[in-house]
Amino acid sequence: MVLCVSASVEAEVPGTHGRGAARPSVQAGPEIPELMSFNPYDNAFGPYILNLIWGMRKTSPAEVKSLASKLSARARFSYDMMVKMKSGQMEYDSDAYDKFEKEMSCWATFYAQIISIVNIMSGAQVHKDERGLYYYDGGPRFMVGTTMNGVPASQEGVKATATFTRVNGKSYFCEPNLDPTFASKAQVETAKLDLNMFTNFKTLFEGYPVEWCRATRQGVLAEEYDICAVKIRAYVKSLEESIKGNSPENIEFKPMPKGGKLNASLKAKALAVEKAKDPEIMDCIITSDMWDVKKNAAGVPVRRVVYGYIIYKAEMGKMATKYAWAEEYQNGKYGPLHSFGVGTGSFYVK
Repeated sequence: MVLCVSASVEAEVPGTHGRGAARPSVQAGPEIPELMSFNPYDNAFGPYILNLIWGMRKTSPAEVKSLASKLSARARFSYDMMVKMKSGQMEYDSDAYDKFEKEMSCWATFYAQIISIVNIMSGAQVHKDERGLYYYDGGPRFMVGTTMNGVPASQEGVKATATFTRVNGKSYFCEPNLDPTFASKAQVETAKLDLNMFTNFKTLFEGYPVEWCRATRQGVLAEEYDICAVKIRAYVKSLEESIKGNSPENIEFKPMPKGGKLNASLKAKALAVEKAKDPEIMDCIITSDMWDVKKNAAGVPVRRVVYGYIIYKAEMGKMATKYAWAEEYQNGKYGPLHSFGVGTGSFYVK
């Protein structure tokens, strides 16, 4: 029979110290949170955990604080019971031990999934100094509005994606290349959801989880929860400041990109191609001086590519985005110009 357990033990019978002494038996323990009551090998467990975690975008901090307290109480107890049974300090009960082991497996999986999400959304690179204190490099890239396929909770309330960073003590929303920008209303609304989620993550990592990781793992793995906690705090602090300081004044307007030697002959063709897809495109600038000819393994041309920018109207002015155009090589000649992909990096231009 599987027993529920607790930290209380039976009183020792007088005169039974030493050899032949009665060992405490397993009794009732702290409440078992729902996520620790699963069979970790149940197919329903994975989706449950992921929806629970992503749902923390909309879960109140008070509710998560209560959950964190219950998780720590039960995990501390269950792990302690396993240690005592394994060491002989407590009467071994195989059913109870298996139950504790499953509880701890569910608990550890929950935290592993949070770490995975944090590593995707928080680009902070964490290090330890000579005093043993953790810190992160300047200029990290943090993400807002991340979703996960097949996890409905990850998409609820997400209206837009955004990027923010912290450089020289200042946090702000930015383009992927870290240039400052002004976040839209939809981006700010999504950012507030992610701030709530990471604030909840911060609560979940306080206390016992970090203590457990340090005590049960070896080498770099013993620092995994510490490092994740630093990434979470960095995300929360930077996002709080980015939301508070969001302003059109953050935008840096750069000079319009200069055309290369191929601009005169290809500009009109590229603009016609892009306007056919999006009439809002204002201009195209070819920055290449010569074609980038792509060849196959036999050295035969496949296509030739030029690079530049498309210029379009954004909320706060004109923006430039890296772009490429190509002509395919067929039957001994190159075909018509066509779009060949968007590069990384957009910025406002004067």
